[in-house]
Amino acid sequence: MAKITFVDEGDNVIGSGTREEALQKGIARRIVRVFLFNSKGELLIQKRSSNVSLAGKWDQSVGGHVDEGEDYYQAVCRELREELGIQEAPLKEITKYYTEETDENVINKKFNMLYSANYNGKINFNKEEITEVKWISLEKLEDWTREQPQDFTQGFIKSFNMYQQKSQ
Repeated sequence: MAKITFVDEGDNVIGSGTREEALQKGIARRIVRVFLFNSKGELLIQKRSSNVSLAGKWDQSVGGHVDEGEDYYQAVCRELREELGIQEAPLKEITKYYTEETDENVINKKFNMLYSANYNGKINFNKEEITEVKWISLEKLEDWTREQPQDFTQGFIKSFNMYQQKSQ
């Protein structure tokens, strides 16, 4: 299992280790997130499998840690391949932001780099990490996240709000 990148409060690399170490020691880490849109303007969301943290919650199209030695862009390309089987997509950087969440009874510190891409090709999702994917209109997704926020990861709701702010 690859080590993930640890960073300081300025997003400067300070080392690497496991996700668990970062959580236990309160160390920030780097995360990439991707919103994939089809030609109808629908967003692809994924349901997390029982093999990963926050199992059963809906999340962005692709997401994951920046591994040791990677930059954000290298990580996002790797995650697209690993999670959805996508070799290439025209990625657009949306924003980078910092979050602190209390997802699993610990403070989860993350620098998040959010990308978007338009994609109409084949999706071959990783069944170890994902149980289901679906395309959904932004309007339906807004209603769903407002009415049943517990169905989604905190990270997704924050990134969805960031996306909406940045794309207006």
